[in-house]
Amino acid sequence: MSEQRKRRRTEGRARTYRNARRIGWLFSVLVTIAVLCLVFFIWLAPLRIIDESMAPELKSGEVVLCDRVGKFVRMPERGDIVLFSTGDGLFIKRIVGMPGETVEIVAGHVFINSIPLDESSYSVNYVGDLAPVEVPAGSVFVLGDNREEMYDSRLASVGCIPFDHIEGVLRLRVSPFNRITYFS
Repeated sequence: MSEQRKRRRTEGRARTYRNARRIGWLFSVLVTIAVLCLVFFIWLAPLRIIDESMAPELKSGEVVLCDRVGKFVRMPERGDIVLFSTGDGLFIKRIVGMPGETVEIVAGHVFINSIPLDESSYSVNYVGDLAPVEVPAGSVFVLGDNREEMYDSRLASVGCIPFDHIEGVLRLRVSPFNRITYFS
């Protein structure tokens, strides 16, 4: 074989390998973008808190990630902070009452089936009273931690939240950086 022919074959192979590396790099970038889109547009939805109804746990201006898939893996439980929808929009509140329970608020303290609810693991502003409410099957009773802000299950227009209105469970506070928190 002539030297010139060998050189052309070697240059052709080198060009083929360069093109394959470029295509591999482009494929990697496209897969990374697809995975990030899946994570941030389908699984974990970023949300900015716009009110003080969950203060001091969540403050206005903070950014949180809401797990939209987790509600299908594990049913939300008492103490979980959930994102739910009503006719007035999306809201974030804490679950305090589960299906079949009776929720009552006396002097600002929550009672579940006449037993005081232990809210010591999170900070709550106590306010007001509420006559006993039985939580229907397939629904939960939600309250904000700042009980002075009253767009929660205490209002007849909101009431108990059906499980199918729960959009997701709050998982992570990502901003501000000094308050990054994982909510289990």
